Amino acid sequence: MLLLIDIGNSNITLGISDDKEVLNTSRIDTRHTEGGDDDYLKVLDKLVENYNIPVIEGAVLSSVVTEVTPLVISAVKERFNIFPVIVDHNINSGLRFNINNIQTLGADRIVNATAAHNLYNGNLIVIDFGTATTFCTITEEGDYLGGAIMPGIGISAESLNEKTSGLPLVELTAPSHIPGENTTDNILTGIVIGHAGAVDRIIHDISDETKKTYSVIATGGFAELVSPYIKGIDYVSPSLTLDGLRILYKLNS
Repeated sequence: MLLLIDIGNSNITLGISDDKEVLNTSRIDTRHTEGGDDDYLKVLDKLVENYNIPVIEGAVLSSVVTEVTPLVISAVKERFNIFPVIVDHNINSGLRFNINNIQTLGADRIVNATAAHNLYNGNLIVIDFGTATTFCTITEEGDYLGGAIMPGIGISAESLNEKTSGLPLVELTAPSHIPGENTTDNILTGIVIGHAGAVDRIIHDISDETKKTYSVIATGGFAELVSPYIKGIDYVSPSLTLDGLRILYKLNS
């Protein structure tokens, strides 16, 4: 069995996979503890216990939170006596990165792009609806052309609450009425529908600028909430990042 670890700004997603698919997943708050690697060790122990995993033979890790990365690596080494494959710009992904300063490209975007290119056909745009909403553009031939980054809907809602005196922090759900008939629905309409409109515009402009037609894949924690309002979405793939980690491990082990 293979241990998959995706350290995001808000959550750490853990997965167990065989050679073909992701079998089990769990999620914890990235900054859930100040206890160092011992607390992450407890998380790994609980994962093994909950899913009755006999043997972990390998591990692969992607992270955008540098201060947490060594704590998780240490816990993996102690619990399984394994040093995980680390995703960075030097990893073999099978892609060609036609961008400036590839060393600044987030590991999560390398993972998503690799997964998309291996699991879907044609020219692709991957949109990850997480803490930030990120776009990755990959051609059918495996050229990574770049993308876009915008604030995610979660931090948009938090910012609206923190930077105003009278607007509440709303639970992010689909607006019940458009136009909104109360303050909560006004906020949800602005954030959810406004975010969807911005995404549609970016998809259109990427296609227009590159003179290509794309299939669009949505992933991330808010994908299922926002995707119904976006005309350009073709697929919703909640496990895309973990699938990418599984594929990268096979390419680099």
